[in-house]
Amino acid sequence: MAPAVAAFQLSASQKETLAALCDTFIPSLNDAETTEVVRSHLSMAAGENKDLSTVEAETVAFCRLSASQMGVPEAVEATLRSHVPPDAAAELGLLLSAMSSRVGMLAIGGVPQTFASLDRPGREAVLDGLAKSMFAAKRKIFMTLRSLIVLKAFSGGGGMANWSLLGYAGPEPPERVAATRQAAGRTEHIFQMLNSSITADTSLDFDAVVIGSGCGGAVAAAELACAGHRVLVLEKGKYFSLSEMSGVEGEALDQLYERGGLVSTEDTGLAVLAGGTFGGGSAINWACCLRTPDYVRQEWATEHGLKRFATDEFGDALDAICKRINVTSTGISHNRNNELFIDGCQKAGYEVEDAPQNMADVSPGAPGAGFICAGDRYEIKQSMTVTFLRDAAAARVPAQFADRCKVSEVTHSKGVATGVRATIIGSDGQPHQLTIRARVVVVACGSINSPALLLRSRLPNKNGLIGKNLRLHPVSIVTAKVPAGAPDVVSWEGAPMTAVSNECARGPFGDNYGCKLECPSIHAGLGATGVAGLSKPGKHFKQEVLNLRRLTSIIVLVRDKDSGEVRLDKNGEPRLYYNLSEHDQASMLDGLEKAIRIAAASGVEAVGTTQTALGALRTLPPMSMVEARAAAVDGLVADVRRVGFPLYSVTLISAHQMGTCKMGSSAQTSVVNADGQNWEVSGLFVSDASVFPTSSGSNPMLTTLGIAHMVAQQIKRQLQPSSRL
Repeated sequence: MAPAVAAFQLSASQKETLAALCDTFIPSLNDAETTEVVRSHLSMAAGENKDLSTVEAETVAFCRLSASQMGVPEAVEATLRSHVPPDAAAELGLLLSAMSSRVGMLAIGGVPQTFASLDRPGREAVLDGLAKSMFAAKRKIFMTLRSLIVLKAFSGGGGMANWSLLGYAGPEPPERVAATRQAAGRTEHIFQMLNSSITADTSLDFDAVVIGSGCGGAVAAAELACAGHRVLVLEKGKYFSLSEMSGVEGEALDQLYERGGLVSTEDTGLAVLAGGTFGGGSAINWACCLRTPDYVRQEWATEHGLKRFATDEFGDALDAICKRINVTSTGISHNRNNELFIDGCQKAGYEVEDAPQNMADVSPGAPGAGFICAGDRYEIKQSMTVTFLRDAAAARVPAQFADRCKVSEVTHSKGVATGVRATIIGSDGQPHQLTIRARVVVVACGSINSPALLLRSRLPNKNGLIGKNLRLHPVSIVTAKVPAGAPDVVSWEGAPMTAVSNECARGPFGDNYGCKLECPSIHAGLGATGVAGLSKPGKHFKQEVLNLRRLTSIIVLVRDKDSGEVRLDKNGEPRLYYNLSEHDQASMLDGLEKAIRIAAASGVEAVGTTQTALGALRTLPPMSMVEARAAAVDGLVADVRRVGFPLYSVTLISAHQMGTCKMGSSAQTSVVNADGQNWEVSGLFVSDASVFPTSSGSNPMLTTLGIAHMVAQQIKRQLQPSSRL
């Protein structure tokens, strides 16, 4: 259940300013601008099998359409009300108020006029000044507004009318999805929620209560339930049946992601994507299944005293996990984005290999493969709802489940865990207090919410390490455009991330804290947001976003050596703090250089990064001009290294959060022991990526599942068979 959010309502002047901002980033173009954009787009479409008169009409309509006409201001306000913490929403409200006054605009934009009263060139000049300001606070304003406005404009709602022109087909209708699922023999399991029996404050008894239904919690629940223990799984997010998911990107962000996909670090604005629904991160992650690298296992064994990671025990756990979620390395097909990546790696002389997948269908054009990040309506991915949660529900003593249940604290007495206190939405739609008494408490809320829960639970925390050691695998992106006439990339089609390069894994310092290079899946909303970072607001943005289907992307995923922190705010909610260290910046620059060279080797016509100072994609000489092209690539690489990563001047993302309840061999240097049990409270276990001693250096799903499997064996040894069996 999401925390209660104070009513948020913009005033008339704030709404006017917000609408003006939206219509500056995405304006209705004038005749001359429209003619220029139409001419450019028609020249690109001329060689395609399309009715050019229809393309022209659609392009004109797109040029004339403003953000206000698409309903973007209302969508932004609704997001502030639903997903943004009250203090952050209030801060944005103050900004809108300041931009609604002449005095405020003099301070913010250097002009003594309200933002809405300026003409469009004047408004664009103000935004350009914010983007290039020497003050990080002003750059933060620009990046926050741009990302939120463009995302809401193209991820759903009124922006869906533009999808066809962008070459984005969007999700299939539910009846076709259901038919595909039926033809493949996939049968949905409908989970029954305890909420339906709750009409008042309630107390219940279980052998084990598992908090969180993601990878760690699902494995714990399945292992314990199948061993005959009475298990209750509590999930703060909502359970959605397949028919309740639309596959629309914006709706998926609102429903399935933590805080609507708008979590970011408080001090640096690094965007953090995490699952926030039944099934946790497995409900929205990609299907890339990489085992924990051997050098990481050795590091955890030798430097952190966790010997089992270097033994067959952990290897056997990974084997068992891979078997259950159907990980395969054979017959993997690649979409166009991954094909270009593989081709570029091979031509550049860089290492590249197929990435194993936990997909039921890895063939070319597998239905639904490109939409697994928006809720797996096809059940093509072997996520937790298809595997371990289903196992728990089908156990001899079936596990029970509750959604929209926010656990406020773990209860404990004299160093022993006794259960949890929570607030649950009952069958009457009202919140009720839920008290669970249990012999074992398994915290599996993920690396953001697990430390927050432990901090709220007032554990002794004598070493002060709960919430510390936050690792994020920070990601930067290299984007490139294929030449006109080349096959479209359409990176949202087909399975994402089916190839990986470890060319940079050793890192510039040779310490195995380097980076991986992979390919993302980018749908219309996030894709348009990326384009906005490579273009100026207005005409240039509209012209470039029409090339979305021609864009190929490579992510640089850094194994961060240094760390941040999760802290509680005044409402007891987690806030993230993280700064990209000099060491990790060097690793990212190394990866960006190689990603640029890979893209160039694949034959793209233009390439760039998300660094604001570099602006639009850099056009390269044709492949036939070998020396000139090489010199242009070298020049871009030099500029990337020169610019670096000024605060709020580059887009950085995290989809992997780790380490905030660190596992170790000493109570002085860690939060839990090698069995996942808290050093200070017996019977309290942590079973998710928060126990990682360091960042894993690979997509962390398999590592999380493997650790959860090992932790569950210890819990089973500690729990005697239920006396009620």
